[in-house]
Amino acid sequence: MVEGTVAADGGQPAAEAVRPAAEPVQVAEGLRPRLAGHVIRVVDPDQDREVAQQRRVHRPVDLAERRLVAAEHPLDGRVERVSGLGHAARFYPTTSSRKDASRPGGVPTGGRLSGVAVECAALGPLVVRRDGEEVDLGGPKQRAVLALLLASAPAVVSTHALVEEVWGRAGPADPVRSLQVYVSALRKAIGDPGLIVGTAAGYRTNAVVGDVEAFDAGADRAAALLREGRTDEALTTAREALALWRGPAWQDQRHLRVPALEAHRLDQLRVAVEEVAARAALALGRHREVLATLDDLAARNPLHEGILELRLLALHRCGRRTEALEEYDAARRRLVEETGLDPGETLRRLQAALLADDPALMVEDAELRARRHLPAPVTELVGRRDDVDRLRKDVGEHRLVTLVGPGGVGKTRVAVRVAHEAAADFPDGVWFVDLQAVTDPTTVPEAIADAVGLVAPDDITGALRTWVRDRRALLLLDNFEQVEDAAPLVSELLAAGADLRALVTSRVRLRVYGEHVRRLEPLDLHEARGLFLTRARSVAPWFDASQEAELERLCSALDRLPLALELVAARADEVSLADMVSGLDRPLDLAVEGPRDRTERQQSLRAAISWSVDLLPRAEAAVFGRLGVFVGGFTETAAAAVVGDTGPLTALVRANLLVSEDGRFRMLETIREFATELAGPSLLPVREAHAEWCRTLAAEGVPGMVSDRRTWLPRLRAELGNLRAALAHLASVAAEESPAGVRLLGLATDLAPYWYRATPGSEDVQWLARALAAAPDGPPVLRARAHYGLAVCAAEQGDTERAIAHGREALALLPPGLDDGWRARALNTVAGLTRDLARADEALGLTEEALALRRSLADPALTLLIPLLNLALAATDVGATGRAREVLAEAHAVARDDYERVLVQGRLVGAALAEGAVEEVASLVPEVVAVLRAEDDRYRLIESVEQLAALAALLGEDREAVVLLAATDRAMEEDGARLVPADAVLRERRTGRAVAGLSSEELQRARTEGGALDLAAALDRGLVLCRRVSAPGAGD
Repeated sequence: MVEGTVAADGGQPAAEAVRPAAEPVQVAEGLRPRLAGHVIRVVDPDQDREVAQQRRVHRPVDLAERRLVAAEHPLDGRVERVSGLGHAARFYPTTSSRKDASRPGGVPTGGRLSGVAVECAALGPLVVRRDGEEVDLGGPKQRAVLALLLASAPAVVSTHALVEEVWGRAGPADPVRSLQVYVSALRKAIGDPGLIVGTAAGYRTNAVVGDVEAFDAGADRAAALLREGRTDEALTTAREALALWRGPAWQDQRHLRVPALEAHRLDQLRVAVEEVAARAALALGRHREVLATLDDLAARNPLHEGILELRLLALHRCGRRTEALEEYDAARRRLVEETGLDPGETLRRLQAALLADDPALMVEDAELRARRHLPAPVTELVGRRDDVDRLRKDVGEHRLVTLVGPGGVGKTRVAVRVAHEAAADFPDGVWFVDLQAVTDPTTVPEAIADAVGLVAPDDITGALRTWVRDRRALLLLDNFEQVEDAAPLVSELLAAGADLRALVTSRVRLRVYGEHVRRLEPLDLHEARGLFLTRARSVAPWFDASQEAELERLCSALDRLPLALELVAARADEVSLADMVSGLDRPLDLAVEGPRDRTERQQSLRAAISWSVDLLPRAEAAVFGRLGVFVGGFTETAAAAVVGDTGPLTALVRANLLVSEDGRFRMLETIREFATELAGPSLLPVREAHAEWCRTLAAEGVPGMVSDRRTWLPRLRAELGNLRAALAHLASVAAEESPAGVRLLGLATDLAPYWYRATPGSEDVQWLARALAAAPDGPPVLRARAHYGLAVCAAEQGDTERAIAHGREALALLPPGLDDGWRARALNTVAGLTRDLARADEALGLTEEALALRRSLADPALTLLIPLLNLALAATDVGATGRAREVLAEAHAVARDDYERVLVQGRLVGAALAEGAVEEVASLVPEVVAVLRAEDDRYRLIESVEQLAALAALLGEDREAVVLLAATDRAMEEDGARLVPADAVLRERRTGRAVAGLSSEELQRARTEGGALDLAAALDRGLVLCRRVSAPGAGD
């Protein structure tokens, strides 16, 4: 079934006109009503009930109405909808248009006829204005003549029809003569003889009803804006259209048939526009504001399901869910009583969602919100609607889109907005990758992995290829210009994932195949003015912008760049508009025509930043320059240690040269670059101070990562940009002086505990190898610590051979007596790696030696816990579970917190599994998992899934064991981890019989089922086994 069209083939489908009037329309000869309030449908004759069910509030049409449509539109019944929202539309023959040949071009909301400006209005009583003054239209019958002509324009209305409508059967002796008198009087009153044109058949007018035309246009525009998602504009447009009404349409002419039909159409359309306004307001979260309007709308339209839907939703969002459900029940009863039909599917779904208290009913779908892994803007995006729409279209049509433009033009804000709006198209999420603090192109894979929550494995790029393979996702790579050598990585990921798309912001294009470049230009003058005033009045509500010419001059001189505008607007509480403009005569003006080797965009942004810095006192400007040494942000304490003077920080934040958030300060990257250039050669000693501060921080973190890792992990993570910058600085200096190489080695070794606990597969780990190369004759202890760090990181990634090689290098550099603390650590690591190679007997001896050394040192920093855990593991491997339990009893005694005690319990689970003690396993594993989940220790949670698989095997549930093993393998693959030889032997011992007990088909199905489980789901499934074993009577 198609609304508003008729089949174009040779068939003759039935055309139905649905109208609310109770009686068939009787039309006097010569009148051409526009079928106001009718909807033409093409349906099969036996589908009348379906038509009624879809419209609900109307009945199937009768034969008289069918004949009316055919009589008025004889052209094979073909009609088209010209305007309206779909609820009530006007139709014209397809062979003509609203602007037909008899009225070339038409007249919009009014017009100038014969030099006279005439405006007609009918959204209320009929009014005509001439040159702004209301015209006296005479008595009721004379007004009726004009109303009939206007309502039928531009068609000719026959004399007979006019007489019939105006006088009926009680007309004067010579009605034609009276009609001529009325027409003459109207021409004279309006002052335009050509307004009403006489023809052989009757009369017509070239005038239009301006407010009706404007309302029709506004209704169409509001509906279109709402469909496009431009909700704010839709609401504004709908409200402007509704404001045109002065009372009921054709208020004083509704006794006439054609104006009455047009009035009914407008009444319906008014309801439709009110519905658009309410829908837009709800989408904007204005449910409290719009509820009263919806109450009134629902009272006037009790059977209108669209309005009822919105009212129920508004009630729910206002916290009145019970009332919403009661209103639904009442509305259902009304519908059944008056139409015999139940509510439509939309209302029924809404009721179900209300009953379930579905969170998706609240403003925005919860799933859609969950897809957005984006920074939340602190301020609204001013302007840029067209840019957002264009870029959104680009992202839909191209897999790689690079948004380029000058620094400060607002690329990030626009790109984030586009990603936010595009979330519905990417079921696997839109992900923001912040490259602001990344200066080394080789670390871009790690930045992407960190953004998408992928634990960094040894081969980060390979893991990313796997991650993107089956995902429909959007990566937003921000600030790519400083790592442009990583551009091939973007192409590589796009090649690996057919449904992946990338949106890149950069000052330069990537220059890779398939790239679509979109340049973001400065704001237009209107938007620039709006942005400046918005930001200025946020700090100075009293800011005087009455001198528009001066304001436009300022915006133009700042190249209409958002960053420049915001920097200047931030001083609005201190500097008047006149003083701002006077400042344009200083270096800001000169920079607009700067050196030829600078691009225009660099000149403009430098001018904006320079001008803002020039407003600072000299001491503040000097501190600003020195603060450029920090990468990725800093705390006030860090600034005091490196720069010395922290007094200007607040002033710099106020000037928008610094951003303050969560107890930290940061600079936009472009501003940081400007600051370092401003400082020039004087920054070298500041870089040295910065490197020393980083060395101190890293040194404090070595014991901190042992005693208080919950504090130190996030603290060091927050300073990664600074730590990397310090490493790079020391590496550059080390090329010329060897002491810098030793300092580089010291910093890298102090960072090793963070790397092997947080990101063992990170590119940062390679700083240990670089530091070893930079200081070949460095202190043996430092070199040993570097090898130790490399050993632990390699071991965490399952590369046992490389790990044990580095461990032995560390031992070789640490003879007894040199630094027995680090020798004890290295010895324990080598022992653990020896066990991983399935040499448990050898590992037992090495672990006993490491434990004895630690006991002899009695160093609080050297916990006995780790070697005790390793010893228990090796003892379990050789079947000495009694010895393992003795060792674990001591380990439990030395454990310092719940997390360490859970590590002990995890080893105890291994011993219990070896002994077949299923009740003990079922009791311990849930406690272990609860703490590991709280600590987000994914590595050991994977180990717990494998232990649950072993429990399933002990219980004889072979298929469940294989399912959990497959889930374990999936989790390890996601993390880039490998099963070491010893653990492969252990797996075979625990679950080999279960695997062998399944047929090949059963095995494949179980592995497929387990491979579909993520880590959380696998744990939940395995814990069911524990509950079953622990349930009362489980052993009966």
